[in-house]
Parts: sequence; structure tokens; C-alpha cells
Amino acid sequence: MVLESSAASTVDTTSVKKDTTDVLQGLDLKRVPSVDTLFKVAKKYLGKWAHLFIAIKIEESGNTGHYSWLSVNHYNLCGMRFPRARKTYAIASTNTNYAIYRNWFECMLDFKIYIENHEAKFVEKFKRVPKDEVEMINYMFNTFNHFAKWRKDMLILIKYVKKKYH
Repeated sequence: MVLESSAASTVDTTSVKKDTTDVLQGLDLKRVPSVDTLFKVAKKYLGKWAHLFIAIKIEESGNTGHYSWLSVNHYNLCGMRFPRARKTYAIASTNTNYAIYRNWFECMLDFKIYIENHEAKFVEKFKRVPKDEVEMINYMFNTFNHFAKWRKDMLILIKYVKKKYH
């Protein structure tokens, strides 16, 4: 069962600005690229949160060639739930409330909205920006994912990703 989007806003990536084409040029938005390619795109669009996106992507949908059902069928690389209150790139949700995207790039852009909202909540709570991805992972624990294994895996993965993509 698929539920249609009722989120605050959906955006179509066909309206992406010209300056974005360099990093996206030649990429098929309907075929999830390698983690190396995803990092190049994430670095441009997510900035300081690119490493976190890649670590979450690896944890939630596997490394290159080992994608989850949600990733393959709905381009949901991060296991994102369908948001009810914030703007989103998701176009619908599964019957278990996971977000469905038109392509992998819109999933990345939706993660950007999500992480910027979380960063703003962090700043509101602690009156400062998070010092690094580890602090953000600890802050996200219980809201993004409540399993202790997720947190443990993420702390290992963020070290790996930061070392590999420095």
C-alpha cells in the first residue's frame, strides 16, 4: 500500500539550478550510484553533514551493491520516515510510513532538510552548534533510531567514512 504525500511541500529536482549539473552530470537519478559518487554529491549539497549522510546510508541501506528493498524500490537510502510536519522531497509513504522518493538525489536533499532541522533543535537546546558528527549521532539517538546497535554501528561507521573521505 502506498499513501500519497500530504506533506507541507514537495519539490521536483527538474528545477535544480545550472551550477549543480557539474557534480550530477552523467548520473542516472533512477540508479543509486556507488558510495564514492554519493559522497561527491553529498559534499556539494550537504556540506559538513556529508560524512554523516554516507555513514547513515551505509548503515541503513548497505554499501556499494548491497542496497535494501527500501533503497532499491523507493530510493530511500537512509531509512527515513515520511515527515508529517516539515517540508519534504518525499512524494508518498509506504504502509509502514517510510518515505518514498522520485530518485536518490531527492532523498539526499530531504536528508539535508532533516539534518538542518535537527541541528537547529540542537542549537536551541544547547545554545551552540554540534562540534562534530559523533555529537550529532549521540543527539539523534532515540529520535532517528532507538536501537543501541544503530548508535554503536554509527560511531564505528563515522570513523571509517571520515578516514576514507577526508
